[in-house]
Amino acid sequence: MSKKAIVIYAIFLLVQLPVLAQSLDALWATGSAVPEGTRQLTKRPDGQFRFAGALNDGELKIMTTETFQKGVTLFLKPQLVDSYLINKGINYVLTSDETQPGWVVSFQEDTYRFLVDPVARKVTGELMLPWNELFIAGGAFEGGANNVEWNRNGMLPFERDHDNPYVFSWTGQLGEQDGVVESGRFKLEGQMTWGPRELHPYVQDENLLTSTQVRLGGDDTKWHVYVKGTYHIVVDLFNETFHAELVEEADSHQLDGVEERMTQADDASQTVYDVNGVKLPGLKKGLNIVRAADGTVRKVFRR
Repeated sequence: MSKKAIVIYAIFLLVQLPVLAQSLDALWATGSAVPEGTRQLTKRPDGQFRFAGALNDGELKIMTTETFQKGVTLFLKPQLVDSYLINKGINYVLTSDETQPGWVVSFQEDTYRFLVDPVARKVTGELMLPWNELFIAGGAFEGGANNVEWNRNGMLPFERDHDNPYVFSWTGQLGEQDGVVESGRFKLEGQMTWGPRELHPYVQDENLLTSTQVRLGGDDTKWHVYVKGTYHIVVDLFNETFHAELVEEADSHQLDGVEERMTQADDASQTVYDVNGVKLPGLKKGLNIVRAADGTVRKVFRR
C-alpha cells in the first residue's frame, strides 16, 4: 500500500472512529411517523431495543440521543434504499449525517412493533396481531407434570381482558410439586401444545415475583415459584410485560367460615375473581378473590 493510500485510510478511520466506537446505551424513534415527535425505545435484558405503539404514515428515524445534537447524535441508517419498517430484518449502519433517509412507514396503525439488534446491526418490524389464547404449562401446579414429562393436556388457560385483547390474566395455586419433573417451574404457551408461540423469562429460574418482561421464543428458560401459594399473573403480549403477585401464601391462615360483607361502594371500586382467575360480576357462593382499587388482595368466603 502506498504512503498516500495509508494516509487516506488513516483519515477515514479518524472520521469513522466516533461512529464505530459508539455504544448504544439508549435509542429514540423520531420523524414524521412518530405521533409524539420523539419516543424512547425500551431496552430489553438481552441488550436489544423494542418499540411498541402507534405510528403515522411517514418517515421514522432511530437516533442515539433524545434531541438532535450536531456531531454527537448518530442515526441508524438502513443499508437498503426505501427500507420499509415492516420487514424480516434489514441491516443498518451508523451515521452522523441527519440528512440520510430513515425507515418508511406506509400507513397509520396502532400496533407497530420493531426490534433493534445492536450486535447484528439489524432492525426487524411487524404489525402485532392479538393471540387467541394463552396457557400456563409446567411443574408448578397440580396436574401440570408427572415424574417423566410435562402434561400438555394439563395446561391451564389465562383469561383475555375484554378491553385489551393483548392482555391476559390468570389466578391460581402455584408452587413446587412432589414427584414431578422440573418442580416449581413453568412457561407460557400461545396454544395448547409445545410451540410455536412460547413465552419465557430472560433468565432460567427467574423469580416470577421480580420478573417484568417476557421473551418470545429463544432459549427454553422457565420461571420458578419459590413460595407456594395463590398467585395473580398479568401478561401484556404487545408490550411484552409480565407481572405476578402473591395473593396469599399457602397455609398462611385458615378461613373462619364467616362471610365477609362488601358494601355497595366497595362493589364499585373492587374486582372479584374466582379461584381460577375468571372475573366475576360480584361475590358468588364459596371462595372469592377480591382485588381493591389500591392493588391489595384478600379472600372472601360467601355462604
